[in-house]
Amino acid sequence: MRIAIDLTARLPQATGVDNYLRQLVLYLGRIDANNAYKVYVNYEDRHLFRGLLPDNFTVVPFCCRPRPIRLLFQQFALPIAARQWGADVVHSPSFIMPFYRGQARHVVTVHDMTFFSLPDCHVSLRRSSLYRGAVSESIRRADRVIVPSHATQQHIAQLMPEIPSDRVCVIPHGIGDDFHPYPREEVRQAVRRLRLPAAYILYVGTIEPRKNLPRLVESFRRLITTDNIPEHLVLVGQLGWDYKGLAAQINTPELHGRVHMIGYVSQDDLPWFYAGARLFIYPSLAEGFGFPPLEAMACGIPTISSLSSSLAENLQGAAELISPDDETALASAMSRLLRDDSLRAHYQTQGLACAARFRWAEAARQTLDCYGTLAMARQGVRERVPRLPA
Repeated sequence: MRIAIDLTARLPQATGVDNYLRQLVLYLGRIDANNAYKVYVNYEDRHLFRGLLPDNFTVVPFCCRPRPIRLLFQQFALPIAARQWGADVVHSPSFIMPFYRGQARHVVTVHDMTFFSLPDCHVSLRRSSLYRGAVSESIRRADRVIVPSHATQQHIAQLMPEIPSDRVCVIPHGIGDDFHPYPREEVRQAVRRLRLPAAYILYVGTIEPRKNLPRLVESFRRLITTDNIPEHLVLVGQLGWDYKGLAAQINTPELHGRVHMIGYVSQDDLPWFYAGARLFIYPSLAEGFGFPPLEAMACGIPTISSLSSSLAENLQGAAELISPDDETALASAMSRLLRDDSLRAHYQTQGLACAARFRWAEAARQTLDCYGTLAMARQGVRERVPRLPA
């Protein structure tokens, strides 16, 4: 097969989607030394895979990061380049595929559908009719749609019942090998190096309305008022949009010096932020997958998350799940998990087992199976592609 993958949507401060773009290609490189790949990246990412991919992968710095240039590449240059190369499969792993199909089979990854279900929680571009129309048309026109959870699959089925169910494939993302329990003394040293509080509750994710952070901060305020806990609240993540209300909420006498907005953290430091936490909280209104709670659990940290969307699907039984609009229940769950050592130990054990199910190698294998099925269809071959060994 000849497989073209468009990684030009990747941003320099990696979020969950950006993590997926990089890890998918890395693990395809580890399991597939036979098929030919062209990976199209922005010029700024030309060294992203240096020395990390086998010889059957070619990284092509064919674009630049500004959005208008990326759009032109995606819609015009990519289809032409894929056709000239004779690509069997073109994978657009970030929501939108090219309008021009050519002869290649097309795969698009849709990470979530929250700009349809929660439009007010997104920036104007993501909730615009133009953007949502582009995503809808990509889902309708793709030969396969990859989604990371059954929750996202069901949402597509509700919005677009005309899409055949076998065209939408659920392939969960993986959790990186850097997320695992660390020795206690190493964690202490990292907490001092990163100038973190000695005891803290952690949130990781973009600071934006969909993440439901005002309710988390209010629950924390109740907790320090009623229980007089020593823990601080640490919020890690790049500033998204409409965060000023949250900043004002934090800057009150009761919370002064107790809530810390750290900003974006490098991927090298992120596991240490998890490892040093007493508790991890992820109160998001809805997610297509939800990396942070699984990363926290992989580090052995007891976790509280929302009883919603893919979070309920992925975390059931391994984390304390609370309705995202119930501040009282969230404060109560935080109090229990901070005080009850046996409950903490239970969720640590269950969380480690849960996170271990999500592996990038398996995500890459299932994606490669998807490519193979489509390439056979294009070439008119009916026999089943044998599955790669684990």
